Amino acid sequence: MRNLVAIACCLVAGPACLFLPAIDDDGYLPCASDADCGVGTTCAIEVGLCAPPPWHDEAFVERRALTVQNPSERTLAVGTAVPVIVGGDDGVLGLDDVPADARVADFDEAAQTWSVVGVFRDLFADRFTIWVPLRREVPPGGRAVLGYLEFNTEEGAPTILEEPQSTFSLFDDLTDFPDDEDGGDTYFISAPAAATPVVADSAVTVGDNVQVSWRQELVPPISVTFLARVNGLTCDEVFVGLTGRAAVGFNTPSAGFFVDDDLLTIAEVAPTEDSNPTPLSEPRIFSEQPNALHRFTIAVDGATARFSVDDVVFDERDDLRPAFADDAPLFPVVQVGGACSVDVEALWATGLPQTPPPTVTVGPAILFNSTFF
Repeated sequence: MRNLVAIACCLVAGPACLFLPAIDDDGYLPCASDADCGVGTTCAIEVGLCAPPPWHDEAFVERRALTVQNPSERTLAVGTAVPVIVGGDDGVLGLDDVPADARVADFDEAAQTWSVVGVFRDLFADRFTIWVPLRREVPPGGRAVLGYLEFNTEEGAPTILEEPQSTFSLFDDLTDFPDDEDGGDTYFISAPAAATPVVADSAVTVGDNVQVSWRQELVPPISVTFLARVNGLTCDEVFVGLTGRAAVGFNTPSAGFFVDDDLLTIAEVAPTEDSNPTPLSEPRIFSEQPNALHRFTIAVDGATARFSVDDVVFDERDDLRPAFADDAPLFPVVQVGGACSVDVEALWATGLPQTPPPTVTVGPAILFNSTFF
């Protein structure tokens, strides 16, 4: 099959032959138009077969197509950061499948052009997540190409384009956090003069009786992750989450983690301005390593609220009544009370539907073959 395809293509197109990679019969279906082809392929009229995009860069010998499916009732908007888990129990790829020289690229079908995609890698001990921003919207129940993982270069050097600021609707590594009480246009800081947040070692330490809010409005569906550490065991009340205003005190609507003495923690929600904060379950310790750096994720989407620590669900509810409104802004907040503190190293947010979340499918590794040119 592959030789017949190659010969037919080259007879028609000559030296500038269309790339038809060697993947046996997989995906090469007869077609009369693009409507006959699946996601990521178009109809090569010359040979009457569905074909993937031309090869992007001959320095990369292999590539895999990443496809995203949207099972929710919301449209996945352009720019939504979609997680691709590599390694661990839930990985769609193994650690050996993504070598050091791997990067993500995208093909614009209308313009017939390729581009390298800026992404964010969140590194764990046994796995990592590549957050890839969508280049095209995906309607409810639809599928689309998320990108192409390119790898296997002769040099083997890292080629990934790290651009977290363009990956998320909000990304803050706190490198520009003010070292005084003035939060400027980015933060709201409420603290006694002697207790302003401490900036050191790539983190901001929020201490007793101090509140830090981000001024950027976020609206559901939204997923927000704090890369943070809770220091000490004698907290009176620590809140890490989302509230309805970047202002002094606690403001509903809200969703977040409350940490108390001995690090007993509850996930609590108040979906509307008039709601009373309600815990989702009994208090418990959020991790077996409570003083380590963790990822606290709060995701709200209409009637759904999901709370995770290091990508493991801590609590969730999908039948909230009333629900979170799409037009009611939320603001990330860290608020500390008691003889403890919270170190915040980074924060990121994306408009990711949670009911249910999108899924990523990885295509077979396709090997570049110069005989197709």
